Amino acid sequence: MLKSLFGGLGKGNKDEPAANEPGAVPAAATPDPASQAAPVLPPTFGFVMHQAVHDSQQRVVAYEFMVRDALRRKESSASQWVQFDHLMISTLINMDVFRLLAFRRALVHISTTSLNDPALEGFPTDRVYFVLNPPSDEPVTEAIIAEIDRHKAQGRRFALEPALFGHHVASELLQDELLSRMDILVLDFAAAVDDVLAPFLDQLPGKYPAARWYARNIGSAEEFDVCVKTPGAAKRFALYQGSFLTNFHPLPAAQVDASQMRIMEIMRLLRAGADGVEIDAQFKLDSLLLFKLLRFINSPMNGLSRKVMTIQESLMLIGRDSLFKWLTLLLFTTRKDDGRSVALMERSLFRARFMQKLGEMGGNHKLECEHLFLTGMFSLLDALMQVKLADALEPLELPPTVADALLNQRGLFAPYLALAMAAEQDNIERVTTLARMLKLEPAVVNRSHLDAMVWAQEMLAPASE
Repeated sequence: MLKSLFGGLGKGNKDEPAANEPGAVPAAATPDPASQAAPVLPPTFGFVMHQAVHDSQQRVVAYEFMVRDALRRKESSASQWVQFDHLMISTLINMDVFRLLAFRRALVHISTTSLNDPALEGFPTDRVYFVLNPPSDEPVTEAIIAEIDRHKAQGRRFALEPALFGHHVASELLQDELLSRMDILVLDFAAAVDDVLAPFLDQLPGKYPAARWYARNIGSAEEFDVCVKTPGAAKRFALYQGSFLTNFHPLPAAQVDASQMRIMEIMRLLRAGADGVEIDAQFKLDSLLLFKLLRFINSPMNGLSRKVMTIQESLMLIGRDSLFKWLTLLLFTTRKDDGRSVALMERSLFRARFMQKLGEMGGNHKLECEHLFLTGMFSLLDALMQVKLADALEPLELPPTVADALLNQRGLFAPYLALAMAAEQDNIERVTTLARMLKLEPAVVNRSHLDAMVWAQEMLAPASE
């Protein structure tokens, strides 16, 4: 992972994998997103939304794709859904979204109207769940059940939100037939309280024991805990989505992770230009941290002719900037069993890469692009360390432009960070406005967004660690 991120020890482009590494492609075959990606996209690509989906350890395990206009699902007719489904399918194919599925699953929203669309047969059966939605003017029929059975016989899997399939679209008998065929059942925590409770009051988990549950729009750690810690619910819920990942309650200073604080102190010393002896002294206070650094430096992938045994030698070989980046990654992974930290790291890597690439396409010089990377990388440090962002950033002595964007949402880098966050929230109007402000085409921004998501995944893939 680290060699892919840094491009080796002081050699080559540190943002691209070496030619013999996983995910690398020959230079001649690598498209320039700004010049080649935009023409193949459907003009309304921006209306297709995607959200990260987590497991009970808060690791990212899937993405959910839907058409933004289809959120008014109860109002959408069969003819409208056909348009939504065509847009969804064509966008996913044109964007080659299956690149995201090398390590993940996809939950793709379609309507029951489009179950006979031949394009569905091109989706990988082992990676995709089709989330069914009912048109307002076309009830569930025996023919739809038969179509689902045909797909399931070919290995395809399905999900739906029971609250959308009430008596207005399916008889009680067909409701049972439909729900019994689902692999995943969806519970939307953003719905009214009665709707959230209804599946349990109707005893749906007991009626359909083979289905796992997906909790969507979880807005707090408390709601997440209800799903993973309540005895009955914990056995059923498998997938989770919402803002709970980045919400936090500040911890007392005594509860802050000691290893993280040691890493932050070394990062501060690097930013302050401290000499090698002082940095070496900090490493020696944490033998595990020193071991991890020397193991990385002496890894066979770095091809060194002799073993490096001191911090001074390490600084000479990789340089202060690369050591700072290595410590940044380590900051997020001090606890290997903590899925939440890894998920936050992935999102931070995505923001960092996305903002850096936007800066390059916008003509910013190299140092500004490096600082854009830093801005994205540290934008979730408060959620990681469970302290206020100002307190988390204080030891790092970041460049003023980076700090201003992170703490005050002002300055040169603030629009880039706002754009990254708007893209995560699928706020299409804001994405379009900010892209225009930065003189970037929305289609290019969208392509760079997907590329950054794939890149962040590859950085964390087990094969590249």
